[in-house]
Parts: sequence; structure tokens; C-alpha cells
Amino acid sequence: MYSDINYIIQESLKGDKIYIEKLLKRLNPLIYKNIYKYNAPSDPIVEDLLQEGYIVILKSLKNYDIDRNVHFLQYVKTNLYYYYINYYKKDIKQRTLSLEYLNETGKTLKSTLVDPAALIIREEEKNELHKCIKGLTPGEKKIINLFYFQGFSIQDISEELDLKYRSVINMKCNAIKKLRKMIKLMFK
Repeated sequence: MYSDINYIIQESLKGDKIYIEKLLKRLNPLIYKNIYKYNAPSDPIVEDLLQEGYIVILKSLKNYDIDRNVHFLQYVKTNLYYYYINYYKKDIKQRTLSLEYLNETGKTLKSTLVDPAALIIREEEKNELHKCIKGLTPGEKKIINLFYFQGFSIQDISEELDLKYRSVINMKCNAIKKLRKMIKLMFK
């Protein structure tokens, strides 16, 4: 029996169920690493998220393209990372504040009264940000809009715009860098 991870990956890619199971067990630490970024080990949701991680790995086995010259482990690591990022992004949007939730987490409600000066400053900052966004290329504008304002995942944007996943990530990163530079120049 081979314990070499590369052999396990090759056999898993061929569809050998025994090696797929071995691969899932070997990648447990990678899954837990992503889960524990946002959850305590004692959280009851950890087991559900572990199962979701297994599904991501199985989908990665199915969708992996050897011709792209990317090692399978890097491909899986990236898929898991973005799966959990998108999961937590959606989870935060869906979570509602309840007194039970606040008591469980030890958080308190903040006053809903807002300083009028803070509102004016925030509105001006929004306007400046929108001016900066106008300075981006049309593709970058589209990606920023879909990701930040409409809540699309990178995968959804990739499919929507018919671009490669990595291209979307690169365009988004470049757009953010440009925005930071523009904002820095505006507030100097």
C-alpha cells in the first residue's frame, strides 16, 4: 500500500473509492483549518462544515483539469478557501440579531442613534468611492459591482461573465489596488 499523497491523488482521480476515502482523511486538517478560521472547535456546525468540505473535495476531483498545470492540492486548497469565504459571507447576511443570539455570543446591542456629522461624512465617503469606481475599466467595474454590491461569488461572476475563475480574482484584486491608490490620493 502506498501512503504517498501523489499516488493517492492519482488513484482518486481515476475514481478508486478506497483512495478517495484515504484522500478525504488526509485532507481533514486542511478542511479544519478553513473551518476554524471562523468557528470554535466546539461549535455544533463544525461537523456540518466538515461534510461540506468533503463535498468540495469530491467536486474538485470531478472538475480537476490536469492540463492546467496546477497541482491538485493547490486546486483543492483554493476551492476550499473560496467555498468557506462565500459560505461565511452568506451566513453573515442571513444571520438575524436576536436576543438569544446576543446572549449566546455575549454581545450587546448598540444604540441606533447616529451622529448627524457621522452620517454626512459617511455619505461623502460613499460619493468619493463611487467617483473612484468610475475610474476603473468596464470589466473591473462589473466585477466590483457583482461581488460587493450584488453579493455574487467569484464562481458566479466567472460563469456570468464567461471568464476564468483566476481571471476574475486577478481583476478584482487589481481593481481594489486601484481604488486604494485613488482614495489615498483623494484624502492626502
